[in-house]
Amino acid sequence: MPRKAYTADGAVAIGPYSHAVESGETIYLSGQTPIDSKTGKLVIGDIIAQTEQCFENLFNVLSDAGLTPEDVIKV
Repeated sequence: MPRKAYTADGAVAIGPYSHAVESGETIYLSGQTPIDSKTGKLVIGDIIAQTEQCFENLFNVLSDAGLTPEDVIKV
C-alpha cells in the first residue's frame, strides 16, 4: 500500500522522521516537541506553555494534511 509523508512548515522535527504518514484513508501523526517553529527553540516555561506549543505544532501538521482538530478520531 503506498504511503504519503507530511512535513509541516509550522512544526520542527528533531530527528529523521515525518510529522505524519498517510496510509490508505488514515493519517498517523508523530508526537511533537514544544519547539517554537518561528525561533527554533524549546519553549521556556511550565508544562502548560510547553503543552500548548506541542498542540500548536500538531495543529500545524493537521492543517498541512488538509485536516482540522475535528477530524481527529483517536488520540
